[in-house]
Amino acid sequence: MNENESSFDLTDSILRILGIIGFFTTVLAGFVLAGGNLLNLIHPPEIIIVVGTTCFGLLCTHRKQFLVYLPKALLACVQKPLPNREFCQICDSARSYAAVGGGMAVILSLICTMSNLEHREQVGLRVAAAMSGVFVAMLLSQGLFVYLRYSFSEKASG
Repeated sequence: MNENESSFDLTDSILRILGIIGFFTTVLAGFVLAGGNLLNLIHPPEIIIVVGTTCFGLLCTHRKQFLVYLPKALLACVQKPLPNREFCQICDSARSYAAVGGGMAVILSLICTMSNLEHREQVGLRVAAAMSGVFVAMLLSQGLFVYLRYSFSEKASG
C-alpha cells in the first residue's frame, strides 16, 4: 500500500468513535449527576458566538484550506487521516478561536444581563447562560480540536 493512502481500520474507527462519545458523555453525565439540567447548557446566542467565531475566524485566516479541512476533519472522527501539517495548524487556530468565542460569549451575555436588571430574579439564570459559552468553547477546544490535532499529526503505523 502507498504510504500516501489512508486505510480503513475497523478497530481504530471504533476506538475513535468511542473516545469522542465517551469524552462528551462523561462531561455531560457528570454535570447531570451534580444536579445540572442539560437544557441549561443550550443557549443559542452563546453557541452562535462560539461556533461562528471559530468557523469564520478559520475561514478568514485559512480560506480555501479550511474548506478542504472540513470534510477531512469530519472523516477523521471515524477514520485515521493522513498526517497533514496544515490541518494541524487549522486545529491549533480553531482552539484559539473557540477560546476567544467563549470569552466573547460570556462578556456579551454579562453585558446584556447587567443592562437589564429590572428582572433581578433572572440574573442567576442569565449569568449561568453566559457561562454556557465558556462550556461550549472548552468542549470544542479540548474535546474536538485537540483530538483532531493529534489525529492529523499521527504517523502512519503498519
